[in-house]
Amino acid sequence: MTSGVVGPGLSFIGLGLAASAFWGASDFLGGLATRKAHVVMVVAMAHSLSLVLLLLIALATHTPHPPERFALLGLCAGAFGGVALILYYQALSLGEMGLTTALTGLLTALVPVAYSFLTQGRPKSTQLAGFVLAAAAIALIAYAPAGRPRPLALGLATLSGLGFGVFLVVLKVGSTHGLVWQLIYSRMASASLAVGIVVWVLARSALQGATGRGASWRKQVSANRFLWVAGSAGVLEATGSLLYMRSAREGRLDVAAVLASLYPVVTILLAAWFLKERTTSSQALGMALALGAVVLVSL
Repeated sequence: MTSGVVGPGLSFIGLGLAASAFWGASDFLGGLATRKAHVVMVVAMAHSLSLVLLLLIALATHTPHPPERFALLGLCAGAFGGVALILYYQALSLGEMGLTTALTGLLTALVPVAYSFLTQGRPKSTQLAGFVLAAAAIALIAYAPAGRPRPLALGLATLSGLGFGVFLVVLKVGSTHGLVWQLIYSRMASASLAVGIVVWVLARSALQGATGRGASWRKQVSANRFLWVAGSAGVLEATGSLLYMRSAREGRLDVAAVLASLYPVVTILLAAWFLKERTTSSQALGMALALGAVVLVSL
């Protein structure tokens, strides 16, 4: 194998792993924010602040606008991603967090893999083995038995996983005509969705008096710590999305998506480091399998 072939391969694999690192850190901070605020408030703040940052980057670098149809793809991706994120956190609030995370993560990776098989053909045998190992790693890292699963939680997890998967596919398709503006349009859709829900709740609360959920959400908006954590989560998630889009554009979509979907490894490690949460033996095994999956996918 020549160096010309090795370079690009290592490049897009590195980008996919970097995306998983940023997404994992974003999930960690997002999880901290949702302990103090409603998930819709967190999404609204995170995606609005990251949208402003992306717009400033695009204007400062004079990034050209993509054709109109690619702008529509970005809006479509943002709608799927925004709804999927809200459904995901709603599923987590119903309990069975481990099973919810495992199911969502597996479906998130499965959709781009299926799409890539149809459009790019079958990957190498070692990569297929890596996909299977990565799926096992995600399941082991995220899954923690906790009684009988609730059908509603499983249904929401399934819908969120499919939504995230479509989000990854549409971002890949639109990335051929600019990464930054594609993500900007995506953020416009997801931020508008979340902000619209927040405004509706606050307006309804104002009509009914300063009590209930609306009063609580107004306090959340004024909390400086919440703003910092939610904003940081949004910036990290946007950076991870840009890295994923670059990885998917330079290499195979399925490889980029599977590598980026290993983000629970980073979330678990950050929780262990900063929150002193103990990792289970199954999570340790899952992280070992994740390393093996990366090696197989890279061959």
